[in-house]
Amino acid sequence: VRTDVERDAIQRNVLISYTNTGVSFPSSRYTFDGLMNGLDVIAVTGFGADFKFKLYEGDPDKWKKGLISVAAFLANAMVESIQYDSCDENNWQDLDGRFAISNACGQEGYSYEDEECSLEFESSCPVVSSMEITAVNGPIGYRVPPPLQCKPGKDNAGYWDSSVGQVVQLAYSNVAGREDIEGCCWWGRGALQSRGPCSIGKINYYLGKKGADLGRDTIYPNIDFCQFPEALCASADDKNLRWNAGLFEYAERVQTYNVDGWNYDNELNKFIQQGMTTDDFITTVSRIVSRKCHTQGCSQLEVRMLDQRIRHFFMIINDIFEVPMLFATPNPTPNPTRRPTPKPTMTPTAEIQKTNPSQSSAMPSRDQSIISTDETNNDLLIPTTSNPPNYSDGLIKLEDNAASRKAYRLSPFLAASTLFLLTFLL
Repeated sequence: VRTDVERDAIQRNVLISYTNTGVSFPSSRYTFDGLMNGLDVIAVTGFGADFKFKLYEGDPDKWKKGLISVAAFLANAMVESIQYDSCDENNWQDLDGRFAISNACGQEGYSYEDEECSLEFESSCPVVSSMEITAVNGPIGYRVPPPLQCKPGKDNAGYWDSSVGQVVQLAYSNVAGREDIEGCCWWGRGALQSRGPCSIGKINYYLGKKGADLGRDTIYPNIDFCQFPEALCASADDKNLRWNAGLFEYAERVQTYNVDGWNYDNELNKFIQQGMTTDDFITTVSRIVSRKCHTQGCSQLEVRMLDQRIRHFFMIINDIFEVPMLFATPNPTPNPTRRPTPKPTMTPTAEIQKTNPSQSSAMPSRDQSIISTDETNNDLLIPTTSNPPNYSDGLIKLEDNAASRKAYRLSPFLAASTLFLLTFLL
């Protein structure tokens, strides 16, 4: 049965996390059901906006493009969040084993709190210096830095010394020269690590309380993401919200991207026409996700772990979705329980890599199947992180939210317009 094969392949090869020593384990925060619920809300049902995550359903020649879009989204999510099994951004940038606590303000030289929207979008979140938040999760492993945090005050935040496993309270700055953590509450969260007052403001406008206050039917009308951005990871619906935020960001910022001659739909069509073997499409999509621009050199930094994103993408479209085969054969009869054509290479052939995922040399090439059926190490000890912050006035209660009513319901994709896609995802 194809549904079982596809679901198992995604769980074993996409929704996989790693400790800081490279030991793999099934992600607990990014689940298959959560992904399906997210696609139901952001791609099918909608969230009260005039756009959705494009699955290109309803057209027998276009629905396969939806599979490629899902693959590109997942390939980036695997690097940004799934590999860490964390909703919150990790403190990962160090110098000789010293991790600046002020990395909460921005890593790689960024200042997250300064990432505001352009004038045509006036719903960026205000940066409030009195805000105090601690991330609900952080890195997994031995002597790893604590979860990111922000709090008032201009005192030096110090650094985490991994050699001794503790915070050293000495003046120490991040790459951007920041030493304190006042107002630094805008680190990345969710599947694509949505960050900054602009991105969080858009989530609040399209999915949260800001939109509801303006009379729109949003899915989280009671959550003010600007007042408490950690709600993306700490709400009662967090298992779905982390997917919803990432899918929304991909739909709003990537699939609508049309700048200086680069148009998402046009480039997706070009990728298909060129035989789905070139790196150009996934490379540029990854650059838009992580650097918010599309041309090489548009940012002083190239895409982090780009090789991994590319390998993940081709693994998903070739070994899991088998997209090239679908374009080479007539459209199958809509029947989610049968495979259009048996393909022997779907048989498990390689063990999930138990090496540090940051080492691209450890990843298989796009021509190698990495479908695996090896049992997960059930004895793996996953350390706990700090407790979630206290919520005032029931900020995160979702009894009246549409998302709460959908929480455990798998998406009704078997409607005629989406039946083809469900052959491969459900």
